[in-house]
Amino acid sequence: MKTLVRTNEFLSEDVRIEKTLMKRESPGEFPELTKWKIQMLCFDGSSWVSICRIDNYLHEGLSGSHIHTYGHERVKREELSFQEACERIKMIGARILMAEFGHELDIA
Repeated sequence: MKTLVRTNEFLSEDVRIEKTLMKRESPGEFPELTKWKIQMLCFDGSSWVSICRIDNYLHEGLSGSHIHTYGHERVKREELSFQEACERIKMIGARILMAEFGHELDIA
């Protein structure tokens, strides 16, 4: 796979978003043309904790976009593009940060 995007965007000193977008080079590598993940992380004082992750990696043998959220083992399947997921992660992550950690995040 060829990496097209790999970034870290800091939303505050202790909250960041990682983005990875890869393009498959042959149909046998991955079921979809692109493979991607967007993940919001929060630094808890000693390590980075995953707050929310949206990706289209294989999960339980199925491809397609889905959402992993802090404190939940099950994922929510939702059809999203890489760009839609980039926008959505901030809203979902901000809600989790407030509810679980009392951390307000300005996402405007």
